[in-house]
Amino acid sequence: MTDLFAAIMVRYGAVALSSSLTGLWSTQAPQDAAFPYGVFQLISDVSNWTFSENTENCLLQFNLFSNESDPAEICSLFELLKTAFDFHELEVDNYETIYMLRESAILTRIEGIWQYNVTYRILLGEL
Repeated sequence: MTDLFAAIMVRYGAVALSSSLTGLWSTQAPQDAAFPYGVFQLISDVSNWTFSENTENCLLQFNLFSNESDPAEICSLFELLKTAFDFHELEVDNYETIYMLRESAILTRIEGIWQYNVTYRILLGEL
């Protein structure tokens, strides 16, 4: 799935979200990451096949973090994330993106830190 992660980072670097976050990391941010920042992780990857097709059905979660007291910043970041990834066809080596759908979004605040957990389902067809 390193090709999927690379495709996510290429897309991130090409959209407005990249200028609004201090960084986007796979799975875990550095301990000294400045706010606002994001991480993404592969929650699951289930392969499937038919007699003519191989697919990867992935759940990917983005986590956005903000330490502002007001939720306006984290909500703006969520809108930028949606613009960047909702229905986007990622360019993943050896695969075609069949769909990329946002499934759930959960906004929480713990110990003064806003966190938006946003899950996407990505179906990739092997070329």
